[in-house]
Amino acid sequence: MVIALFGYSSSGKTTLLQIMSQKKPEARPASHEGRMEIPRAVCQVPDARLEQLSTLYPEKKKVPVQIEVEDFPGFTCGQISTSQYLSQLRKAEGLVHVVRGFKAPAIPAARGKIDPAADIQAMTEELIFSDLVMVTGRLEKLEKDLKKIKDVEAEKERLLLEKLKPALEQGKPIRQMPLTPSEEKMLRGFCFLSLKPILQMINLDEQDLAYLDHLQERFPSLNPDLKVAGFCGQIEKELIELEEEDRKIFMGTYGLEEASSARFFRSVYEIMELIHFYTIGKDEVRAWVVKKNTPAVKAAGEIHSDLEKGFIRAEVLSFTELLKHGSWQKAREAGALRLEGKDYPVQDGDIIYFRFSQ
Repeated sequence: MVIALFGYSSSGKTTLLQIMSQKKPEARPASHEGRMEIPRAVCQVPDARLEQLSTLYPEKKKVPVQIEVEDFPGFTCGQISTSQYLSQLRKAEGLVHVVRGFKAPAIPAARGKIDPAADIQAMTEELIFSDLVMVTGRLEKLEKDLKKIKDVEAEKERLLLEKLKPALEQGKPIRQMPLTPSEEKMLRGFCFLSLKPILQMINLDEQDLAYLDHLQERFPSLNPDLKVAGFCGQIEKELIELEEEDRKIFMGTYGLEEASSARFFRSVYEIMELIHFYTIGKDEVRAWVVKKNTPAVKAAGEIHSDLEKGFIRAEVLSFTELLKHGSWQKAREAGALRLEGKDYPVQDGDIIYFRFSQ
């Protein structure tokens, strides 16, 4: 799974990647055939439940979920639809728009002034425009092709794109348009940017820390329908240099109850509708990430294709029930385990043992 950090220049994308990966920033890789490689980091997702499971099973290795985060070069205004990085940005499964909310007179603002709400609106319009360009180009090609030969699937695609085009022209992102499951499937290959889940992440001034959980109060012009979170890159990049105990003291000084990584991934999971389930194996306790309501048989496939092919049943125990009984065996003896079939929608916090035939 890949999450893309993108935004206008000098917004704090690289700092946010540093915070997520808990590593000092590295120089951007050298260009390759005229294109700069995208810096990336594999980041561990903070997981309090996994920590508790590890306490219950201290002899087993703890394996958290890891998500790849990419740091795209800063865009200039109006550049997205023509950027050499556009195709790479489309490959990401989720987008995080890093927005400048801090004042630094020595660093010019990308759009002339510090205005997160206006920057978010401008970037939203750019993403929509890039999709409109793609739709327009594809419709022109379909029109030529359909004059030469009839194609039922191509005609369906044309009708769908013709439905999308007026809405895009009016500035409406595709994610807000009513689509049937078959239409969503048809659009999957286009990787439209305005269809992808997106989080707006505002890089705040130190004096605005009190607004971390009340960003609408600090920036009243923010669209309340958008998913927005905040962080203070200036402060949090200093935390990386500190030992754990000093870090807690430092955070307390600034009234920070949690690190930005927790807020970041919690927000990303919300917009992407992701959940964790867990397995307790012979040698490890492991967290897995899937979409909400993923059928048990597909969740098994996330572990190994053989589990999906040979799926028989899933033994399921909720995280709270395991804590209540203290062990899997005691929960079994108490009758807390459930046997579920392949269509069971996996729930956040489920601990699952998959029965399968080899």
